[in-house]
Amino acid sequence: MFEKAIESPESVFKPGSVISEPDDIASKRLQKSYLFKVDLHLLPPAFVMYFFSVIDRNNIGNARVAGMDKHLGLHGQEFNWIVSSFFFTYIFCEVPSNLLLRKFGARLWLPFIAICWSVLVGCMAAAKSYGSLVAVRVLMGCFEAGYVPGFIYVTSFWYTRKQQAPRIALFFSAGVFAGIWAGPLAARLQTIKGSLMGYQYIFIIEACITVAIAVVMALVMQNYPETATFLTEEERAFALQMLAKDKVSSYKASYQPRQVARALSDWTVWAYAIIFWAAATGGATQAIFGPTLIAAMGYTSTRAQVLSAVPSACGFVAQIISMFLPRLHQGFSVWIMLFSAMACAFYAVIATVENIHVRFAFLCLSNFALSPNMPLVSVWMSNNVLGVTKKGVASACTVMLGGIAGLIGSHIYREKDYPQYRFGHIFVCMCNAVIFVVALSLNIYFRLENRRRDRKNADMDCRTLSEDAIDQLGDNRPDHRYTW
Repeated sequence: MFEKAIESPESVFKPGSVISEPDDIASKRLQKSYLFKVDLHLLPPAFVMYFFSVIDRNNIGNARVAGMDKHLGLHGQEFNWIVSSFFFTYIFCEVPSNLLLRKFGARLWLPFIAICWSVLVGCMAAAKSYGSLVAVRVLMGCFEAGYVPGFIYVTSFWYTRKQQAPRIALFFSAGVFAGIWAGPLAARLQTIKGSLMGYQYIFIIEACITVAIAVVMALVMQNYPETATFLTEEERAFALQMLAKDKVSSYKASYQPRQVARALSDWTVWAYAIIFWAAATGGATQAIFGPTLIAAMGYTSTRAQVLSAVPSACGFVAQIISMFLPRLHQGFSVWIMLFSAMACAFYAVIATVENIHVRFAFLCLSNFALSPNMPLVSVWMSNNVLGVTKKGVASACTVMLGGIAGLIGSHIYREKDYPQYRFGHIFVCMCNAVIFVVALSLNIYFRLENRRRDRKNADMDCRTLSEDAIDQLGDNRPDHRYTW
């Protein structure tokens, strides 16, 4: 039966349904074995790599505290533009990177871009001027842009839609987790005694760690379940059945240039991207300005550095919780609207109250409410967008607007607004209001579209179509129903 399933998975399963739990002992055993092996080869290196990618991206701030700006003679807004320069290329390179990942495979492409950006991190230790730092950060954005959308894209080949949710949430939690440890790690590295400045050791050693992780990733990660050498033939056959029933993309589907234009012209793709942008704006400002906001509340600078780990810890807890939310209710829009409404309310409190302890408590609560929406909207997008090429472009577009969030977030907490920083708090509050409205609009649209397809009784027999023909239809295939 398994061999037959490889040849024609749709012949065994009825099209149009979402994968359900295995209903017999043999299937449960095979699913458990398959997921254990895939998780072991994919998640640990991906998690650790994202942890250090966030550290590599943000260690410019740690270097500043360690004396970089004074050593290089930076002044005025030069440091802000060094931070921002990373996002100018980060914004535009997600889509090309995902197309190249499709061509070369994750096992080659993801470690390659990681090595490139880590080498550039090391080069920042040798930078002698404002201009050289900007140039290096611009190049870093080119390579680091591909990692997050690449991972989201890769998981769509290995997991069913239901299985993706907790794994993408776990992946994103690595970024928040990095916020807890980035400061202590940098503080330890800058105390190294040697011929270099303390901030230079931060760049060099963290870059070396990322290169080592990239090598491990290249050794353990594989491209697709169809070609994975760590699976037995029985596990592979069962996995292909399971994935075909869930309409997960196959690596055999060809590249479709038409799907690029279809993805870019699909308003729902940009709706996901807007949600990701608005959610990332809050996350980026917490990461960049967390210590500044806490210090402005009246805490000493040393205590502010320590306390800045608390909001990050709250966000980490929230992202772990978000791993299990789709098991309670599969309506992604419902969870997104709930968390965005909470964040909107929390930021409104921060912007209006004077008591520093209340403001700090609500800063922690706001980070808790901000953190789940990025993984939730990423999984939601991946569930609803079908077609190998279209899914790759859509995941890249979603994260691309996250880069814009980093660019904008670098400038919304203005020095002239000290100490309340009301403008920045209100801006993030409005971003979460936008999330609520866009998620509600998608909810209504997907419900109506599913009902339209049900009324037409349009489910045709996709078994008669070739794999390329099915892939070209994408989420317009008549047996597809959107999750809302």
